[in-house]
Amino acid sequence: MSDTGGSNRPGRAVRNVHNVQIERLWVDVTAQVGSSWYNAFIELEIHYDLDINNPSHIWLLQHLFLQNINQHLAFFAESWNHHRIQIRSGPSRSPADMFGFDMLVHGIRGRQLPVDEQEMTEEELEVYGALQSQSAASEGETSWVGQAGPPQNLNEVSVDPPIGPPQLDLQHIFEIELNQQVELLGEANHTIENLWTTALGTAREVFANGF
Repeated sequence: MSDTGGSNRPGRAVRNVHNVQIERLWVDVTAQVGSSWYNAFIELEIHYDLDINNPSHIWLLQHLFLQNINQHLAFFAESWNHHRIQIRSGPSRSPADMFGFDMLVHGIRGRQLPVDEQEMTEEELEVYGALQSQSAASEGETSWVGQAGPPQNLNEVSVDPPIGPPQLDLQHIFEIELNQQVELLGEANHTIENLWTTALGTAREVFANGF
């Protein structure tokens, strides 16, 4: 995309750079975090009786590994924020350094437009750089004009958590039994496969149906 929208308005070419950057970040997230968990869950599905169409299995999977996945992602984010990036026009800096230092230099909202540059109206500032397909998200009460904070409504994808077994008393028993079984495994045997098979067997003993 080579259209720049004129000498004073870096248009689609600039946006394309940001698209490439975020896609590269997703590649890193997948390579360093997502792929390892994906491969592990595929292994469970092929060899260890994981049924991805069974809501109880999905609940058990999240019960066992969701906290570890979130910790893995948090570690990646912290590492990425502090890794140094080579910059052509200056010294290598980390994203955290650029974010904090540049706010001190340019202000929290970023550098203001030069005085001698032609000013745009509020309406032009609102729609400038936005894709036409996303314009509906900025209409009505979600408009940026006249607001001092983010829009009231933001685009999101809602994912409902899996519904666990309805027997709350049995869930408590399951937790106790599972903790005992995991302790018997020993730290050296706390692999994804062993934790899954142990938890699945315990769930089938406690809940009987559904697993």
